[in-house]
Amino acid sequence: GYRLEQVARVSRLAVGGVAPAPEVEGRWEVHGWAGPTPERWVLDLAHLKSVMSTAAPSGELGVDETTWTAADVREHDAELADAGRTLLVCAVEDVASGRLVAFTELEVPASRADGRVRPAVQEDTLVLPEHRGHRLGAVVKAHNLARLRAELPYVREVLTFNAEENRHMLAVNEALGFRAIGHEGVWEKRV
Repeated sequence: GYRLEQVARVSRLAVGGVAPAPEVEGRWEVHGWAGPTPERWVLDLAHLKSVMSTAAPSGELGVDETTWTAADVREHDAELADAGRTLLVCAVEDVASGRLVAFTELEVPASRADGRVRPAVQEDTLVLPEHRGHRLGAVVKAHNLARLRAELPYVREVLTFNAEENRHMLAVNEALGFRAIGHEGVWEKRV
């Protein structure tokens, strides 16, 4: 009763080869943080995560909108910290409104007991629809990768998973140096 509803590309990036992050026009300002979301950005991040729940290409999957609250953002931050994982976030503020309009996340796993370093995982990336067309997705990803290289130099690679139909984000990742290493199928059983 299961049907293949989406194919996701798995890609890997060697962190050392990342090009410098592009600059943004004076209309926007880039912000970054590691760990808990600064109080100033909690509500904006909740809004971005809510939009992300339905904005990402989902193939034929049944997707329900998820509404994030400030409490959800804080709980998510706490869960990651409790698990020993670091979340690097880069976001773009629209200076005129003072609101975040784009963001990306890199999750860095806890160190292994044997000292081996696992890859970081590229998590959500979103630019609000009304701010698309200005390369803000590429800006946040490149800035966050540069921060990863500078702040956590022991992390040597990043993995990411993108829907094959998300051609725009695949192109951004390819330009950053991500290379396909596999695919995964997303199956769904409709009841």
